[in-house]
Parts: sequence; C-alpha cells; structure tokens
Amino acid sequence: MSIIIPNFQSVPFPAPLWLLKTLLVVGFITHVIPMNVALGGSFWAGISLLCGKGNPNSNHTRIGHELAMALPFFVSFAITQGIVPLLFLQLIYGPLYYTSSIMMGTPWILLLVILLTGYYALYIYKYKHPQLGKGAGLLLLAVSLLFGFVGFLFTNNMTLMLQPETWQHVVSHGTGNFLNWEEPSVLPRYLHFVLSAIAVTGLCIGCFGLAKKSKDEVYANWLIRHGSGLFLIITLIQIAVGGWFWMILPKIVTHAYMGGDILGTVSFVGSILLSVLALVSIGISWKNGQAIPFKIGLVSGVGVVALMSVMRHVLREMTVQNFFHPEIVPVKTQWDLLIVFIISAVGLIAYLTWLTKTIWGSYQNQEA
Repeated sequence: MSIIIPNFQSVPFPAPLWLLKTLLVVGFITHVIPMNVALGGSFWAGISLLCGKGNPNSNHTRIGHELAMALPFFVSFAITQGIVPLLFLQLIYGPLYYTSSIMMGTPWILLLVILLTGYYALYIYKYKHPQLGKGAGLLLLAVSLLFGFVGFLFTNNMTLMLQPETWQHVVSHGTGNFLNWEEPSVLPRYLHFVLSAIAVTGLCIGCFGLAKKSKDEVYANWLIRHGSGLFLIITLIQIAVGGWFWMILPKIVTHAYMGGDILGTVSFVGSILLSVLALVSIGISWKNGQAIPFKIGLVSGVGVVALMSVMRHVLREMTVQNFFHPEIVPVKTQWDLLIVFIISAVGLIAYLTWLTKTIWGSYQNQEA
C-alpha cells in the first residue's frame, strides 16, 4: 500500500534545517523537566497529603503541601517552554503532525481544556487548601490524572504522526475521535513518560531538602532521603519498562543506538553511564541524606533526561527517514526573524532564571 503524505508548505524554511532541529531538541529539554514535575509532583503531593492524614507536623503533609504550592510555577514554566519545541515540530514535521492531529480531532482539541482545568485546580488548592481538608489530596490526585491524560494524548499523536501507513485505515473508519490504541509502542512509551515524571519529582523533593539545609537540617535530610528513595525505586522499575519499550522499537532505531548513528549511539551510551552514576550517587544520599552525593546524582539525572530527549529525536528521525524528507525544502534564512527569536529566547531564559532564583531564595528563607 502506498503512503500518501501531504506536501510541504510552499514557503522555504526560515533557517537551516540543522538549526531548527537543534532548537527543537533544546527546547524540548527545557520543557520536559518542569513538565515531569507538574505531572509527578501533583501525583506525589496528593499521595503525601493522604499519607499525612491532615497532621501538620507530619513530614508527608509538609512536603505534600510544599510541592502543591510550587506546582503552579512548574506548570507555567512547562507551558511557556513547551511552545518552543511545538513550534519547531510543526515547522519541520508539519505534514505529519497536522495530519495526525486532525485524525485525533476532538480529543486533541480538548487537550487545552483538560490542561487549563488542571492548572486552575492547582490554584484552588493554593488559595483554598485550608477549606479543602482531607479533600486536598484527592484534588491533587485528580489534577495528576488530568495531566496524565494530556500526556497520553501527546503520546498518541507523536506515535500516529510516525505511521502514515496506518492513516488510510484510520480514515476509512472515520476520523475526529481517533486514539492510537492498537499501536504496541503506545503503552510502554507512555509508562516510560509517567515513571520518568515521578522519578524527576523525587529529585525535585531532594532539591527542597538542599534549600532547607541551613534552616531545618533534620527535615532537610528527610527530604533528601525521601526524594532519593523515590527516584531509586521508580528508576529501577523504569529499567524494566525501558526494556519492554526497546523490544518493540524498529530494528533501524535499535541499530542507530548500537553504532549505526553517531548521535544515537553517543546519547544511548551516555544515558547508560549517567544512569549508573545517578543510581550509585542517589543510593548513597538515600542512605545518609548527604548533600554532595545527591547533587552528583541530581546533575547525572538531569543529564539522563537531556540525553533521552536526544534519543527521542533520533527515534523520530530514524522512523520517518524512508518516507519523509524535510531536507528537500529550500532554505531562505530570515535574519530579522531569527535575530528577534534569539533575543526573545535569551530574554526568556534570563527571566526564568531570575524567577527560579527568587522562588528558591524565598523557600530557603521560610521559617522551619
């Protein structure tokens, strides 16, 4: 069966393709970390509040509340940074992405409604948590379900856009409400995303401990151990899910990770080495709550997330290389727009850095 893919836009790319792809990957890396905390943090905040049973002196209640209060910041960060990779995804892979989005139809349009509902619910907690009582934990778990469904919709779209050979079957059965359930990689890919979110949340909890070291060392050590333990357990589960995902990947992709592609191989080997370093370092901090091994594990863990984002890009490139060729699109660099974009990007990064430091300092200065 022939694969029919819509034509590229009639206008040239505004910048070299290599630069667009680089911005796509870098933009996704800056998006994926706060996105993970938004999903995993809302889930773990809900669990922690339920475990604390409303006792304000419980460490579980304290971290559940602190996570929940920080979540609006992480969500706004994730949304803001998510614009960049989505912009370049549409630009480079538009014929694939727009087609799969149209096929999903209603669920894809509802994505914004679901996201904003969850975001609004976080502010309900922020300003109404004393009145919520025991329902606070349940509210946050509901938010995590909403954010989790947003991730599920993205997983559906990102897999469907890579499979134009299935589009005819989808269209013949009616478009507008399609979810890519039959694709075997959807479930392990989605679980890989969800588990990563919880593991990154463990690192975030440990960061809360680092910020509290000078104010409340006992609580800070508990936070580091608690976050480290969460990261360790989820990462070990992640290894099994990753193996499942690996078995389903096309041979051309696994070959790219095993020497067939320089970028794929370097990112794959690097992620393994950093994962081992992260597990060892976080294992030490889990045992004694020390800051230095946790910091080593934190940097290694963030490095793993970055390299896996590169691997994700390689997977997409290898999957579509036989039927999708953006390199045929002419390039006419629009320097005015490129300069404005770079200045805006640098300004946004500077602002977000300042905002992060301000919030970090505010948390450090809170009374124990």
